[in-house]
Amino acid sequence: MPKFHTREMRKKFINACGRMCNVNASYLRVIYRLLSGDNSVSEFEISKNVDERIIAAWEAEDPDIIVDLRSLNEGRPHEYSVFYEKCRIYLENVVEQVVDERRHDKLTYLASAISIPDLLSQVAKTCDKDTPIPSEQWLRYQFAPKNPHAASSSKHTGNLNIKYMVQSRVFRKKHEDDHYCAALFRYLREMAIQLKDNANFIATCMDDKHYCKVGEPGNPLAAVERGRQVLVAGNKILAASDNDFAKMSIIPSVTMKIDIPEIITGSFYRGQVYVGLKDHIFESSSPIPHMAELMKILCPDGQYANVKPILLMYTDGGPDHRVNFMSVKASLICLFRALNLDMLVAVRTAPNASWRNPPERIMSILNLALNCVGLMRKEMDEEFEAKIKSCNTMNDIRAAANKHDGLREAVGDSLESVKILLGDLFGRLSLKDKQFEIFQSASDEEIDFLWNSFVR
Repeated sequence: MPKFHTREMRKKFINACGRMCNVNASYLRVIYRLLSGDNSVSEFEISKNVDERIIAAWEAEDPDIIVDLRSLNEGRPHEYSVFYEKCRIYLENVVEQVVDERRHDKLTYLASAISIPDLLSQVAKTCDKDTPIPSEQWLRYQFAPKNPHAASSSKHTGNLNIKYMVQSRVFRKKHEDDHYCAALFRYLREMAIQLKDNANFIATCMDDKHYCKVGEPGNPLAAVERGRQVLVAGNKILAASDNDFAKMSIIPSVTMKIDIPEIITGSFYRGQVYVGLKDHIFESSSPIPHMAELMKILCPDGQYANVKPILLMYTDGGPDHRVNFMSVKASLICLFRALNLDMLVAVRTAPNASWRNPPERIMSILNLALNCVGLMRKEMDEEFEAKIKSCNTMNDIRAAANKHDGLREAVGDSLESVKILLGDLFGRLSLKDKQFEIFQSASDEEIDFLWNSFVR
C-alpha cells in the first residue's frame, strides 16, 4: 500500500540531519523518501524534477552525474557536444574494421575500449584542456540501450552508437583455396552416392578435440574452459579447481563413419560416431596411430578380408591429417596395403577451414559431457610420484620415463580411471539416435603391424 507522510515529519528529518552534516536539502528529501517509502506528491514542479535527477544519481551510484544533468535544462547549450564528437571520431578511426562479404554489418577484431573509464580517458586525451568532460555514468547513458523495451532504457539518450558485447567465436579466416577444397568435398560426396549401389563404401571423417586437463590427485580440474549449466542435486555444489596448468591431459579423438544419403542434397551429418581417448604424453596424435585406430574401427573383429574395398576419407588440415605431408602419405599407403583396398581417396579441408569437417559439429556434443566433470588422476607409488613432481613439461616426463623403468606404465595406470570415466560419459551421448562408441587407442603392436605392411 502507498505510504504518505506529513510535511512536518519530513521537515524535522531534514532539519535534524542538516545540523549534523552539511548536505543539500534536496538530497535529504530524496533520502527520506527512499528510506521511509513516502509516496507523497512533491510540493512544486521544480522540486519534482530535482528529485528525479537525484534519484537517478542514487541508482547510478555516481554523485557527479548531478552536474551533467544540468545540461538537460531548457535553453542551456549542449555542454558536452565537443566531447561526444571526439568520441565518435575515436570510435570510427581508432578501431580496425572490415566488411565481411557474407554479412551486412562490420566485423571488428579489436574492442573500442576496455571499459568506460578507459574510453573516457582515451577520448579526453584528444580534447583540449578546457573541454568539459562528463562523468562515467553520464557517458554510459549516452550509449544505445541494450534492451530498448526495459524501463532503464528511458535514461539512455543514444547519442553514441556504442554497445556492450561479448566476443563472438564465429569468425572464420578465408583462404584462396576455399572454393577448390569445397568443390573437392562435393565431388567426394557425389562419388560416394554413385558407388553406394555398385560397391562397398565407407566414408570416414577424423578429427582431434582440444586436450582435457587432468589434475593431480585430490585436485580435480575443469575439463573445458567455458562451462554451461548442468543438473546436480539441490544440496550439492559442482566445483573444480581453477588452475590453468596441468602436467597431464587426455585428448578425445573423433571418427565419424557417415551414412551415405540417396541424393547429393541429403544429409551427410548422419552415421556412427567413434570416440577414442589418448594420453597426451605417451599416446601422441600422429598419422600412423590414427590409421591403426581407423583400421580397428573398420574391422573390429580383426577380419581384414571383410572390409569394403573402397574407402573415402575427409579430414581437416592438421599436421596428422594433411595429405601433402610425406608421413601422412606413408600412413595412407600402409592402410591401403593392410586392408587390401581397391581404392582409397583422401581429401582435406582448406587451411583455416576445418569447420567444414562434419566431426567439428560433434565437438559441441562432447562438451555436454565435459561440462559436468572435473578430472584428476589416481595417485601412483611414492617413488613415481616423486619423479613426476620434479617434471614440469611433457618432455620432462618423457625423458624421465626413458630413464626409469615402469614410469610410463605407472602414468598409464594413473590415467586409466580418467579414461574410463570419460568413456562412460561419452558413451551416453548420441547423434541422430545412435549412441557414441568408444575405441581404445592403438597399441604399439598394432602400429608396428600397420607400419610393417608398408614394406611387405
